[in-house]
Amino acid sequence: MKRRPFLRSIGSILPFSYLPQRAKGSNERLQIAAIGVGGKGGSDFQHLARHGDVIAVCDISEKKIKYARRGRSQIAKFDDYREMFAHLGGKIDLLSISAPDHVHAHSAQLALDLGIHLFLQTPMAHTVWEARQLQITARKKQICTQLGLQGSTSDLFRQGVEFLQAEGLGKILDVHVWTNRPIWPQSAQHTKRPSEKFSIPDGLNWDAFLGPAEDRSYHPLYQPYNWRGWQSFGTGALGDSGIHLFNLPVLGCGLQKPEKVECLLRGPVNSETYPSWAIVKYEFPGRDKGQTIPMHWYEGKIGHLSKTATGGKNFPNLELFKGREPSASGCLIRGSKGTLYSPSIYGSKWEVYLEDKWMKPHQIKSFSGVLGRNGRGDSGLKDELVRAIRRGEPKSTLAGFDFGYELTELILLGNIAILAGGEFSWDRELGASNRNDVNNLLTKSYRKGWEMRSA
Repeated sequence: MKRRPFLRSIGSILPFSYLPQRAKGSNERLQIAAIGVGGKGGSDFQHLARHGDVIAVCDISEKKIKYARRGRSQIAKFDDYREMFAHLGGKIDLLSISAPDHVHAHSAQLALDLGIHLFLQTPMAHTVWEARQLQITARKKQICTQLGLQGSTSDLFRQGVEFLQAEGLGKILDVHVWTNRPIWPQSAQHTKRPSEKFSIPDGLNWDAFLGPAEDRSYHPLYQPYNWRGWQSFGTGALGDSGIHLFNLPVLGCGLQKPEKVECLLRGPVNSETYPSWAIVKYEFPGRDKGQTIPMHWYEGKIGHLSKTATGGKNFPNLELFKGREPSASGCLIRGSKGTLYSPSIYGSKWEVYLEDKWMKPHQIKSFSGVLGRNGRGDSGLKDELVRAIRRGEPKSTLAGFDFGYELTELILLGNIAILAGGEFSWDRELGASNRNDVNNLLTKSYRKGWEMRSA
């Protein structure tokens, strides 16, 4: 695709120039824009719109743009976010990004370079290297950020984090996290790039959908939802559900900087889609010297090899549940004093097994107030982000890019273990493992005109 003059100009400015963060006082109206306004992006956009004046929306779908602009016909519209940044980047204060995973980092980096505060849907990035560049840039420029971890504002989630941080379970022994996903067509149904020829639908910017990904022909298998299962566009079950399910145990138990990652089991692997099932083991350093805390991830249905073969449920050992029935997605945290079980993908519901009985949150010691309370769910994420912008306090968001990086790194390293197989060690300071094939998967190549740079 021949790049337009204004795209050449933005490409020459952004990689080398940092614009200062634009602070906004309590009485100033935030100028708001959105990339991706369909589905989840639509609700993100509407939540943010309450906090200021919407000046632009961007989506590859003309239909979704039209829907988002109902009653707002005066706002600018774009089907390529590079054009939006080129024309209006200097006027945007706050941006929502809810696009396919593979464009998260590229679009976010352009926004950060312009000093724009960000609400970014999960995961932060498509590769470990990308996520690191966003974290570094946001820190350097003191930009307020929030990742779309909607469970983070639940009062029960915060109470659960406080309970774990106060060692309510005693010394953490191990963690188990699982999901029934993938539920979208992938792997078992599709293992090769489709060869059928389809015309690009009217009103769809296919080139903008591809973004940084290598060029390929349009096919309805990719868009609008099933891109999640394709390696070039999505991050599989770990990126879709795992990042939310990890939130409670990682924040509550301080599971940071994994030292080893290992794929214990996986379905058939191909070069295009993610496998239909997998088990991944992470090893974290414990709080005591020499202690290791393992965390196991279970996804999909074991043996799911065709449309008709449903496969067996991929759960932890059922004895660990102390008589409870495991939910479709959830987490189980075992400590020296007891067990916490959350049947919620967002960690917003849980109970604990203490003193040989199950207890609800209201039956245990409360640590209310340590993290504060929000209670507004998904919209509360945006409220906290706007408050951070007004106060000039980037570190005050619970799901900002610092913690967002922790979760994003975990899910991406898990995917690498699934695709590469076996075990590898991880050194965050070096940003490398002990295996060359693993290191090759930490980044990716970019299509011309969609490149990312080092922070």
